[in-house]
Amino acid sequence: GLMQLIRVFLAAFLATALATNSTSGAEAQCHPECKWQCDDPSCPAVCHPVCERPKCEISCEETPCAKCTIHCERPICSVRCPKDMCEMEGCPKCETVCSPAKCHTKCVAPEPKCNPVCEETKCDWKCKKPTTCPKPKCELQCEKPECATTPKCCECTAAGNAAAAVAAAGSAPGDAEMAPSFIEVMDNMRHGKINGEKMCCPCKA
Repeated sequence: GLMQLIRVFLAAFLATALATNSTSGAEAQCHPECKWQCDDPSCPAVCHPVCERPKCEISCEETPCAKCTIHCERPICSVRCPKDMCEMEGCPKCETVCSPAKCHTKCVAPEPKCNPVCEETKCDWKCKKPTTCPKPKCELQCEKPECATTPKCCECTAAGNAAAAVAAAGSAPGDAEMAPSFIEVMDNMRHGKINGEKMCCPCKA
């Protein structure tokens, strides 16, 4: 009769209320986060050295003395005798007379041993971004939803569905204070009847 219908509706209402209360914590995870996942390609920069102008000087070893030789022309000589000659001892004798010597000096300078000597090279690297580096590849990945599946709704007029509602109301976890009062049940029944709604019970397994 009416009381049986009230009991079924109360059980269905209680089962729905407790199920809603137990899944309220899971609703926070019903909308998973989505994030971009990208790889990380790396490329070497394009660099070239930039150096200061070198500072150099010539350094030579100590040179030895030059090698010199004296070259002279053949001497020109002649014999001169006095006009008054005699054969006795103490008489003037003939003598050899030569023209002055004609000589010159010829020297050969040693080969210098010299080498350039420079300060240490000072360079810096000038780099720029490469033009052929591949761009990162990205993919939007979303977490798997961990939502509780919405229970199926079946008419409470079937005996099996009504029994399932009573069993669900008795075994569902939750606070007893969340259970609806008799006035709330009756008010919901009246409102549902006016709007032509049917009571919703769990489907029989």
